[in-house]
Amino acid sequence: MPKKKIYGLVILLSVLAYSWLIYNAFFHKIGEEGITLCWFKTISGLPCPACGSTNGIVEIFRGNFYNAFQYNPFAFSSLIILIVSSFWVIYDLIFKKDGFYKFYSAVNDKLQKKRIIILIILLFLIIWIWNIYKFLY
Repeated sequence: MPKKKIYGLVILLSVLAYSWLIYNAFFHKIGEEGITLCWFKTISGLPCPACGSTNGIVEIFRGNFYNAFQYNPFAFSSLIILIVSSFWVIYDLIFKKDGFYKFYSAVNDKLQKKRIIILIILLFLIIWIWNIYKFLY
C-alpha cells in the first residue's frame, strides 16, 4: 500500500479512536450497556477477541491497571500502538520523513512468515476464549 494511503488511514483511524475513547471516558459509565461498535457481538451475542479493549484503555487512563487487564489484555498493546503510530505519522509528516512507513513495511514482511501468524492466531484465540468465558459467567 502506498505511503500516502497508509498515513491517511492511520490519521483517520487515530482520530476515530481518540474520539471514541473520549466519548467513553467522559460520557459513558463503565459497566453500563451502551453503544457497541462490535459487529461480531451485535450479530452473535458473544464477545470478540477485542471486546473490552475500550473499557480497558479507559481504566488505564484512570490508573486501574488490574481492571484494564481484566477487561482485555489487548488494551495495553492497543493503547501503545495508537499513541506511537499516531504521533510517529504526525512527526513524519511534519519533518518529511518516512520512518513509520519503513517500519510498517518491515512488520508487514515479518507477518508473511507462517510461525508468526500461528502465534498471533493462538494469542487471539486464547484472549477470545477468555472473553467468552468471562461473558458467560
